[in-house]
Order: sequence, then structure tokens, then C-alpha cells
Amino acid sequence: MTDEDLRRRSRRVRIFWAAAAVITVLAIATAMLPDAVEVDLARVDRGDVRVEVVDEGRTRMHDVYIISAPVTGRVLRVEVEPGDEVAANAVVARMAPAAAGFLDTRSYFQAQAAVTAAEAQLRSAAADLALAEQDHRRNVELAEANLISRATMDQSDAQLHAARAARDAAKAELARARSALVEAGKTSSGLVPVTSPVDGRVLRVPQESEAVITAGTPIVEIGDPRHVEVVAEFLSQDAVRMKPGAPARIENWGGPPLPAVVDRVEPVARTKISALGVEEQRTNVILQFTDGTKDIPVAHDFRVDARVVISEAQNALRAPLGALFRQGDGWAVYKVVDGRAALTPVDAGEADSRYRVIISGLQEGDEVIVFPGSAVSDGVRVKARAST
Repeated sequence: MTDEDLRRRSRRVRIFWAAAAVITVLAIATAMLPDAVEVDLARVDRGDVRVEVVDEGRTRMHDVYIISAPVTGRVLRVEVEPGDEVAANAVVARMAPAAAGFLDTRSYFQAQAAVTAAEAQLRSAAADLALAEQDHRRNVELAEANLISRATMDQSDAQLHAARAARDAAKAELARARSALVEAGKTSSGLVPVTSPVDGRVLRVPQESEAVITAGTPIVEIGDPRHVEVVAEFLSQDAVRMKPGAPARIENWGGPPLPAVVDRVEPVARTKISALGVEEQRTNVILQFTDGTKDIPVAHDFRVDARVVISEAQNALRAPLGALFRQGDGWAVYKVVDGRAALTPVDAGEADSRYRVIISGLQEGDEVIVFPGSAVSDGVRVKARAST
């Protein structure tokens, strides 16, 4: 073996051991590096972000009519039941005049004395009328003979009319006095019908049984099933963000969600105590079903959930809510760059239950870490968690 061959062989040995040393050092350094943190990844994409609020509401028929007793008397048993359909001017109940009550002893004798006095007054008025008629006949004969003036004749006519009026008043007073002596339990004949003002459906029957009631007592409550709306009580800070015409959905009524729109927001709020004992300011929001909606619940005061869209961003750049966290006064995410977590500040907008709008800081297709734990920091190696 020549010297040149020996030098070549020595050079190859040195290169081999140098490469082996480098590989060993790299292996040791790699072994000493921390393992990549397993994380959940999501991709920034484009889509709709809809900000919604949901709260409990009640259905109600817009037009409700309370049919009350037109007179004081005895209402007969009401035949209609809740849920019955009634037509306009249909009889829903009948009333009879109330029976006369009993008189105590003193009242009875007072009523008898009043009748006696009224009878005496009538006899006196009848006597005065007879005298006035006689005087009038004589005056007529004298007037025909031109023995009395025209003024005297006019005075005679007036006295005759006054006497007749006094007689009629005495008759009326006698009838009034005798009415106080009507036998107890006796009623006058004739029934008063109570009718429905419109076509509708019976909602409630407050007065089912026969009873004596006063005028104005509610008997039947009728609603118009052709116009059903929803009244929901929202927190005042949510209600002020709603505008008439905003889209909504009615849910949890017993069927599929139904489309609706905000009709109006009442301007007065009320203080309510929540189930946790917290004072809340709530106001009524009226929602109308959209035209053409089928299977509307024809019901009054049924519980539903009202979901109202406050704002909506269409085809917006968005990231999952779990990827964003507060950094000072702004927002930030961990973006994955070359297998490492990169702390990236972002400008964020509105958010719904799943996504938040990204105004700047990210691009479509970027990978971000969802729900980063304490093991994730800027520059840490990460890898996608294996799906199970």
C-alpha cells in the first residue's frame, strides 16, 4: 500500500468519525429538546357570523274581547267551552232579571205606607182633574158666547193640562211605591241574550255556573285566531339593539322553528327578579310571524323561545371563539407557523355562539390553536392532536 493510499484512508476515517460525532451531537441535542405540544387546530375561513339573543316569550292573540254582563241580573249556565269556535252575533250566554229580595219588617211597613200615600195623592190629583175639566167646559161655553176673554180661555187650557200631568205623576208614583212590595223571589219575564262581537275562539269562561252578577262582570273571553303574535321579555340592553323588521325565529313551541320579524320594541322597561335573585330591567318585544308561515300555533299565552338577530356579517373572515383570548385591551391568537406557535395580535369584531369576525391580523387558511393551554407560548413547537 502506497503512502497516497494511506493518506486517503486516513482522511476517510477522520471524515467518518467527524460525521459520527456531528450525528451524535445532533441526536443528543434533539433528545434534550422538549416534545412538541399536542394542540387542537382550526383553520381561519369565511362564512356568516350572526349575532343573536334568545329569551322566553308567550304567544297571544292580538285581538281579545272580554264579553261582560250588559245588565245586573242572573246569568244562566254558559254553554260554550274554551276552544269552541263562535261566529259574530252568536249567543254565548243568556241573562234573566234578578229576583226581588226579601224586605225586613220596618222596610215592609215603610213600603206599605208609601203605597197608601201614593194612592191618596192619586185620588187628590183625580179630583183636581175632574174640577179642572168642569171649569174648562164652562169656559168653553162662555167663550162661544163671547162672554170671556181669550186670555181667560188660555189660562183654562193650561190648568186642564196641569191637572192631567199631576194625575199621571201620581199614577207613576203609585206604581213605584207598589214595586217595592214585589213578592220576594219573583222575576219579570224575558231573557237578555249576550252575543259575541266577532268571529273567534273561546279562550276562557270566567263565569261558568248560573249566578247573580252585576253589570260589567266578565262572562266569556274570546280571541281572534287569525292574528297570533309573540311577546318576549328581553333584557333592556339587548332590546335597544333590536330594530323593527329584524329577522327572528320562534322555537321550542312544539314544532319546527318558525320565521318571524320584530314588529316593535316597547319603550317602557320593568324591573324583574331573576331566578338567581338579580334585579333585571326587561322590556316587551313584539314579534310577528312572516307572511305565508304555515302551522302557526293558534294559541294564547303558550310558552315559546324567541331568537332575534341583532346583527349579521355575511362572508366575513372568521375564527373559532376558542382560538381568541384577551391580550391587554385587545385580542390575540396563537397562529401555527412552521410547526411553532406564533403569538399574533388581531382586530376582532362581532361574535356569535361559534365564531368571531377577524378584521385584521389573520388571513383565510391560517391555522390557529383552539383553547391553548398553559403549555403553549410564543415559539413553542406544536403538533396536531391525534383524533380519537
